[in-house]
Amino acid sequence: MKKLFLSIILLLCIPILSGCTAQVAGKYNDYNETFSGTINLNMQGDGYLIVHTSPSEVKCKGKGWINYIPWYSYFTGVCRGQKGDAKIKCDDGRIIEGEWTCKSCTTIYGTATTNRGEDITFYITPRKKKIEPIMQQYIKDVENKPNLRTTKKRKRHNYEKTENSLLELF
Repeated sequence: MKKLFLSIILLLCIPILSGCTAQVAGKYNDYNETFSGTINLNMQGDGYLIVHTSPSEVKCKGKGWINYIPWYSYFTGVCRGQKGDAKIKCDDGRIIEGEWTCKSCTTIYGTATTNRGEDITFYITPRKKKIEPIMQQYIKDVENKPNLRTTKKRKRHNYEKTENSLLELF
């Protein structure tokens, strides 16, 4: 009986302990901008995100982590109610901080805000077939909204500060 109980506990823990890759879909609530990408989850409950925005084509990277696990999750293996945070940095200078909640072990919803005050809604799932209709809905939700202003970093040139070099720029 004791071996059976330990075997059941081990089987429940395998999905929690093993790493996996999940799909991410998101939208800026007030702008015609969506994003998609992946989060690679590790055995400590952390995840590393890489997303790309559309149509602006901005790349963002960062980390997500669990900060709350309901007591019943330790005994049942149920993910519902787990919560966490995420922080990612984009190559246009935006920093996005968000919160997420597990609705199940395969469904995570969240909200975030950028350092420029832009609100974001996102969805995470390991199932590619499940993410596609969500992404299509997000695209439809934002299609008539104004474009997001991005300021991608530009290469700086070192020009001499002489009268002739300033005239050469024009």
